[in-house]
Amino acid sequence: MEVSKNIRSIRESKGLTQVDMANRMGTERSNYARLENRDVNLTLKQVQEIAEALQVSVYEIIGIPQAEDLRSEQSESLQRLEERLRMTEDVLKEKKKNIKFYKSFIEWTKKIFVTQFTISTLVAARNLEIETANIADPTDDDLDLADFKFTEEELRKIGDYMFSYEASDYFLTVYIAESGFITDKWFIDAYKRMKRRDKEKINLSEVKNWVSGVFEFLEEE
Repeated sequence: MEVSKNIRSIRESKGLTQVDMANRMGTERSNYARLENRDVNLTLKQVQEIAEALQVSVYEIIGIPQAEDLRSEQSESLQRLEERLRMTEDVLKEKKKNIKFYKSFIEWTKKIFVTQFTISTLVAARNLEIETANIADPTDDDLDLADFKFTEEELRKIGDYMFSYEASDYFLTVYIAESGFITDKWFIDAYKRMKRRDKEKINLSEVKNWVSGVFEFLEEE
């Protein structure tokens, strides 16, 4: 604790000289000067006398906040904390609102993908002349593939057709598969078979190019 520094600072802030302090305390200036410089060696009685002369509390002299000051600081800290909590609550509310919007958007998007998937499946079934597909209008938004009772063999044919270049909406079907919204096993299996076929075609094309390159090299030799 810098008691002497506090005494001097308070005295000077009040415009008092050491002589003024000595007069207030009923002593000589030299005696007061020694008291002001004793710092922590001051007795409690001497600190109280100096505090009375300066018209301040002992707490101010020794540099410790009073209970009122502590309560004030605690109140200010509490207010700041409450303000931060309010800000946090506002941010959370905004995030919840955004999450709700994103969920609604995802559900809406999924519904569109499912509808298009159903329509593409029925169109493929009709093109393959699978009779079950003729019982409904493929543009009906309320269609449900489960109502058509396609066999596993029929679904396999439909899937392979949808992922063939013969299908008019081939690229749309690939996009739907890669969206992840459709999880029907027969559809995913058909997509995987298509990917394997494309990979095999690429590998075969590379082999052909390599063989052609070898023959060209031999002919040049």
